[in-house]
Parts: sequence; C-alpha cells; structure tokens
Amino acid sequence: MSMIAHKNWNTSLSPRCLFKPSLIALMAGLALSHGVSAANFTANSASQLSARLADAANNGPGVDVITIQGSIFTGQQIDVQTPVIIQGDSGFRVSRVIRTSTDGFQPLFNIQSPNVTIRNLLLIDQNGQNTNTQVAAEAGNDHSNARLINIPYEDAYQQITNITIENNTFENTPVGIASSGLIPHNLTISNNDFIKVNRSVELLRDVGRVYNVWNVNADNVVLNGGTLNISNNRIRGNRVRLGISVDAGNDGVYVPPSFTNIPFFDAAARAQFSDKPVVFANGSQVNSNIVEGANEFGIALATVANLSVSGNTVSTTEDDINSSADIENNFTAGINVEHNAANIVVDSNTITVGASGNFATGINVLSFQDHHAPLNHAQASQNITLVRNIFKGTGENTILGFGFSNLVIQDNDASQFTTRNPYQVTASFYNVPCGLSTSTARGTNTNIRYNQSAFNGTGNAPQYYDKNGNVVSGYTCQ
Repeated sequence: MSMIAHKNWNTSLSPRCLFKPSLIALMAGLALSHGVSAANFTANSASQLSARLADAANNGPGVDVITIQGSIFTGQQIDVQTPVIIQGDSGFRVSRVIRTSTDGFQPLFNIQSPNVTIRNLLLIDQNGQNTNTQVAAEAGNDHSNARLINIPYEDAYQQITNITIENNTFENTPVGIASSGLIPHNLTISNNDFIKVNRSVELLRDVGRVYNVWNVNADNVVLNGGTLNISNNRIRGNRVRLGISVDAGNDGVYVPPSFTNIPFFDAAARAQFSDKPVVFANGSQVNSNIVEGANEFGIALATVANLSVSGNTVSTTEDDINSSADIENNFTAGINVEHNAANIVVDSNTITVGASGNFATGINVLSFQDHHAPLNHAQASQNITLVRNIFKGTGENTILGFGFSNLVIQDNDASQFTTRNPYQVTASFYNVPCGLSTSTARGTNTNIRYNQSAFNGTGNAPQYYDKNGNVVSGYTCQ
C-alpha cells in the first residue's frame, strides 16, 4: 500500500524525517486531496448563492470564497451558517444583492457563524423602507427593522466571532448592519458607504434574549467584546437618524408604558448583567468615520468600555418628524456617551451642530438616559476624556454632562460654534452627588463657557458660570 493511501501513513516515519522539505510538500498535497483547502465558487442568482453556501458548509474546515456576479434579487433572507467569504466580482462594488421583501423584520444577510467576511458588494433595499415614521410605528414591538446585514448572537454556544464587513455600499434601508443578543466578538466594520440609511450601524446587547447564558463562562461571553474596529465608514443621505451605535445597555432597558410586546426570555440574566459594560480589547476603535446630518446621534456609545473615538467628522441636523410618536425628537448629539460607559477617549473629532432644541449638543456624557429614565449616579459614565475636539455650527451646547465621574475636558476648540443660549454658556454640567464627580477642565478650551451644578472643577480650569450666565468666583461644590 502506498504511503499516501494509508490513513496512518506517518506512524512509520521517524521524528527526524517529518521535517524534510519533500515530506512537508507531500503532507500539503495530501491535505489538498482531502478537501482541507478553501474552494472558490461563483453565484449569479439567489438559488445559486444558497447552493454555494451549502457547498461551503460541506467542504471541510477551510474558509471558502463565493464571488457574486452581476445582480441577485431575493425576497428571502440569506442565512450564512458556515465560515465563508462572500465578495463582489472584480471592480469597485459592481456586484449587487437587492432585497425585494416587504417584510419589515426580515434581513437580507443573516450571519449565524464565526469567521465570516462580506466585502465589495452593493446592498440595496428595493422597497426603501427608510422613514422615521415607520421606525417609530414599530418601536413598540421592540424589534429592529429589516437589516441588510443582521448578526444575531442569541445563543451563547454560537461563538459569533471574527466577523468582517468591509468595502460595501448599503443603500436606502432602515438599518444597514445590526446585531442582537450579544455583541459579536472581534468585529470589523470598515470602509463602507451608507446612503439613505436610517440607522447605519446598530450593535445591541440584550442578555435577556440569549439562550444558554448560564451554560457557558457567562462573564467572559457576555462582557468580553474582543477587538472592535469601526473605521473609515461614510454615512450620508436624508433621514439619517443614527450613524453608529454600540449599545450594550439594553438588558437594563427602562421601559415606558407605551412599549408593549417586549419579549423577556431570561429576567435573571438581565438582572445579572444590567449596567455592566462590554469591555473591548486594547486598540478597539470607532475612528475616522464621516457621519453627515444625523438627526439623533452621529456616534452613540452605551455600557461599553475601552474605546477610542478619534478623527471622526460628524454633523447633526433637524429631525424630519416633529410628533409625539418620535420618542427621541430634539435630543441630538454628534457624539453621545452614556450609561456606565467607561475608559472612553474622544479625541480630535470635528463636530458640526445643526439641530435645534434644548439638547442640540456636540458631545453628551450621560448616565442612563433611555427614554427619560430617572438619573441614577450608579449608572454614570466614568473616566471619559474629551480632548482636542473641534466644535462648529449653531446649537445649545458644545458639551453636556449629566451624571458622570472622572470627566476630563482638555484643549477643545469651540471658536467656530455659536450657542443659542442667551447667556452664551456653551457647556453645561449637572451631576449627583457632587462629591463623586472628581472631574477636571484643563488646558486651553477655546470659547467654552461653563454652566455647572455639582461639577468639581480642578486644575487649570476656565472661569465658571452659573446657570444664569453669571461669573462665579470661589466656586464650591453645590
């Protein structure tokens, strides 16, 4: 019997022989003959894509590549249940996948596997379900609307990790990329364009919706976010409600009476992890993105820790829906940090405020603010550094702090910002209790005038102003 055909061919070889170059090549050839290597497929229809995904699932441990050719129209969700690379044909996003379904809750791609990459595609919602009215009408069901890429991490056994979504265009849809249950580990979303997308990137954690939490190392699975990289994305077009959101606070959600039909799968899990942030690995970032005309938040972070938010260009605009049904009306910020967020550095961003109302702000640093929940200092954001940011436009505040600790404000520039405040106060801070704020403003914060209540100013801070815009001398904690 030949060596290659024998299942246990290497048992007769001495250890010294195993490292000969010729034998290494032979081993590689054997691996190829047994289907270990990745395969390359093409697909030009929904049925072909489904078949190629099935082929990839049966092709051994390698990560296969499926290249989409031309345009694929589909009214069904595409379930990705095996490690795979799905990519467009050669050229810049010449391959299209068009969602034709009118089902408001059915995604286009539904990723249910680790080690998945989607790249160089044009993804379109043919029905253009992109209105704030539609979003608000369905908010009472606590479901996100149809996503072009959905990443449900709703079973702790799944290990949804190493997901890359890069160099795609998302067009005319309620939600571009979204997750539910747990936030995927080691997630990269980079160099994508979002055009007329109501919520471009919306990563949500709700442990109450996750099965088998208690059958794994729950703290590691729930609270370890791995590496997060959201960078160099461009978001533009009308009705941009939310640019980028990483919100791990939904398991502590404050539920107003108007919200019904919210599924609570595991109340004990919610109680266990409520207010505990997802901690990302060093080097995790939300950097160098462009968000144009957000009418709620350009970038929003809640109950997450250890992130850089740097080099982004963000602008806000008026909400196009002015009704009581729009629950977030007139509460806008270029960058919003809240609900036990920790160890966040917001550095060298350019923020243009174009919205009106009492909460038209460049940067918010808040405690738990979902749907007007009461202030609780135990849910305050902490160790937040705002440094070298540039504020432009016209609004209420450059910075609004409401429930925080260890907040550092340093070397920011508001010389191109105009406040609607009659006292020309451009930064407002409110805290409880004041003795825990331990915060500081230092360096040169150009054209930032403070209105503060229970804000401990230390270091080389600018002059303080009270809520009426009067200069305060010898300020003490109130």
